[in-house]
Amino acid sequence: MADRVRVYAGTHEGVLVFSLRDGACELVSEAFSGAIIDSEAACLRRPERVFVGVTCDGLYRTDDAARHWRKVLDGDIRSVAVDPTDDRVVYAGTEPVHLHRSEDGGDTWEEITSLQRLPEDTRRKLGDGDGPSILNNQTPGFRHRRQEWTFPRPPHKGHIIQMFIHPDDPNLLYLSIEHGGIARSADRGRTWEDVSEGIDYLDIHAVTSLPHRFDRFFVASARGFYTTEDPRNGWTRAENGCTRNYFHDLVFLPPANGGDPTMVVATADVPATLQARIGAALCELGGDAGSRRLLASGLIRRFTPIDDRAYDDIRQKLAAVDQRRAPSNSAGTR
Repeated sequence: MADRVRVYAGTHEGVLVFSLRDGACELVSEAFSGAIIDSEAACLRRPERVFVGVTCDGLYRTDDAARHWRKVLDGDIRSVAVDPTDDRVVYAGTEPVHLHRSEDGGDTWEEITSLQRLPEDTRRKLGDGDGPSILNNQTPGFRHRRQEWTFPRPPHKGHIIQMFIHPDDPNLLYLSIEHGGIARSADRGRTWEDVSEGIDYLDIHAVTSLPHRFDRFFVASARGFYTTEDPRNGWTRAENGCTRNYFHDLVFLPPANGGDPTMVVATADVPATLQARIGAALCELGGDAGSRRLLASGLIRRFTPIDDRAYDDIRQKLAAVDQRRAPSNSAGTR
């Protein structure tokens, strides 16, 4: 009989826990009903211990495979990672951008305050004029520059969406900041540097390396997939024929018979019919600046492609654009 595997599925309606055995899948428990779960992490050597980040609430831990949960850290938790070399070391990232670490499995925490110096260090290094200033006119309060740590939607605060701890050197940390770029530390968080050069839109979703390698890294972002031999030397695009440019998560599957692992990347796109209608509307708007701003605000709020229903507000904006155009069309036919 195959060993039982427990799968924790974080959703925007809580956590679902499944038991997998002999090809059968059984829902064994649910938790945090109605809550948005942005992050989860399990302990390698103690798999019954799992951490779940609940947005706008805190970090929770189970020590008995989801039978019981208790809060171990307050905050708007957006990411959590367990050191692959030491189950006692846990990192938690929040919105706004703060990084916390526990050395005792989540019982006590300290903030890694050195990260807060990175925006100023980056500005001093690159200058105030570095980087694109995308969407600033349409979205007051949103600055799209390296280590600015802002977000298109109010309250315009960035967050740490993912963390990568290198399994062969736990001193090497990478933070994916949405929006703001990639932060790197080679000394376990004592010092930090920006390693975002080459990425033109700093909506970073994930950074990782080839398993057990220090010479091949990858980044999934909202406008491209990137690779490099060394993040300190900049990134180059690596879509290699992909028809989409929105990338979110990536994992590696171990090779079946040796050789290189298989990379699986999660991507998404705007529904084709809606994309065509948006394109047509943009072409027809012409010099109507008010309508363009109206449409742009809807696109910004739903830039991240998710479920088709998430585009309802864009459809509403398009309907509003149609209504704005209707009077002038009517006047022209009189």
